[in-house]
Amino acid sequence: MANRFGGGKAAKGKHAAGAHAAGQVVGAGAVDSGEKKAGAGKVVLIALGVIVGLLALVYLLGVLAFSFVIMPNTTVDGADVSLKFASEVAADKAEGIGAFQAQVVGDGFSLTLRGQDVDLAFDKDAYASALIAQQHALSWPLHIAQHHELQGDNGATFDADKLSSQLGSAIDEFNASATQPTNATIAFDDKTQQYVVVPEQVGTALDLNATTDLVGNGLKGLSRRISLDSSCVSQPTVKSDDPNLATAAQSANRFMSADIPLTLNGQAAGEVTRAQISSWITLDENLNATLDDAKLAEWVKSEVAAKYDTRGAARTYTRPDGKTVTVEATGSNHWNDAYGWVTDEDALAASLKQAVEAGSTDAIEIPTKGTAQAAPDAGLKDWGNRYIDIDLAEQHVRMYDDSGALIWESDCVTGDHAQGHDTPTGVYTINSYRASGDVELRGAIDPATNQPEYISHVSYWMPFIGNSWALHDASWRSRFGSDIYQYAGSHGCVNLPSDKAKELYGLCKVGDVVVVHN
Repeated sequence: MANRFGGGKAAKGKHAAGAHAAGQVVGAGAVDSGEKKAGAGKVVLIALGVIVGLLALVYLLGVLAFSFVIMPNTTVDGADVSLKFASEVAADKAEGIGAFQAQVVGDGFSLTLRGQDVDLAFDKDAYASALIAQQHALSWPLHIAQHHELQGDNGATFDADKLSSQLGSAIDEFNASATQPTNATIAFDDKTQQYVVVPEQVGTALDLNATTDLVGNGLKGLSRRISLDSSCVSQPTVKSDDPNLATAAQSANRFMSADIPLTLNGQAAGEVTRAQISSWITLDENLNATLDDAKLAEWVKSEVAAKYDTRGAARTYTRPDGKTVTVEATGSNHWNDAYGWVTDEDALAASLKQAVEAGSTDAIEIPTKGTAQAAPDAGLKDWGNRYIDIDLAEQHVRMYDDSGALIWESDCVTGDHAQGHDTPTGVYTINSYRASGDVELRGAIDPATNQPEYISHVSYWMPFIGNSWALHDASWRSRFGSDIYQYAGSHGCVNLPSDKAKELYGLCKVGDVVVVHN
């Protein structure tokens, strides 16, 4: 039993030892598998290192290469230079520089520019360096598949003054017919009836400095065709966004409050519109808006006085019997005695200026130095229905009342035409020298006798030019009318039969209009 149990123990122990030995075998196998994996990883890392190294080598070789060689798919001034040495391209450029010509072209502009005229020379190294600098050798992998158009510059040198002189003559000739730029400004807008900012306009004229810069850059790269662009066009010096313009518009618009009515003798005589006021506004160098006194005065003269002044002016009207009559302009003859409107131009200009600056819209009565009975019509007739009409051609006098009805008429004898004593034509009025009774008329003093040429007495004296020309009775005459005035007329007065003179004297009064016409 003991041996059996002992033997049993021995067997049990053996089994245990075997198990331990087996365990050792299993552990050794696990170590071999891990070493294999580690070895494989090292191979991958080595391979990656080799690839990265190769890529880095390729990159560095590319950087090195493209620091001298032009990338594929590259042109310079339209010519294919792919994979050429930059020095080679520069050398090609340098060939024939002595006969170099560049065509400078723009919109309507053309100039052939010879290199020898501007002392053109070429630096090949600078040109090649400029080409290489444009293709970014350090980042060549990002650009190598793209198309490239390199700009050849910095290779050529020239005399800047000679270039400016060459271009200057051509540009002056071109600009003579080109559209010059216009600065932004302010102007009156008919739609808004206000001053607004008017944008600047560029035009087509060329700027010498800008054009010289662009052409100079083209010459540095020996470009044989240099195209001008918008940068060469002369630019306005004042743009619409200039805050001073907005301020100027605001300043000018203070005069644009409203239109100003004008009246003459209480009757409408037009109006001063805002558009008209705008023509009187002047902008100084600082864009300050002011009323131009000279322009205002000129408008008063040409648009008011010229239209409404009638004293001494020609007038056309239709007499109640249907005859169309034209009264000749008298000019300065008997000006002080003539009847009609005379604008006080200075006073009107002052009133208008004050009203505009104050923004007033009240009507302004045109101030005058001479007045009439009515505002002139289209023919400048400026009297009412009541007047005395002296027709020299007919040798007949008529008087009409306030209704235009004929209330008196008579034949007459006027100034002796043969002696140059013609009765002055024009529009006048019966004046305050009007008298009746025994009125003595004396002629001019005869130098030989120192006595009046004549002395006459009349009973009814109705003067219309001073105290010298009048309608009056002429008892010494037996006939009136016809052509007597042609050879035996008066000294200038209008002679009437005594009874007719008496009737007229009873009808007329101081201030009645007298119209004398042929």
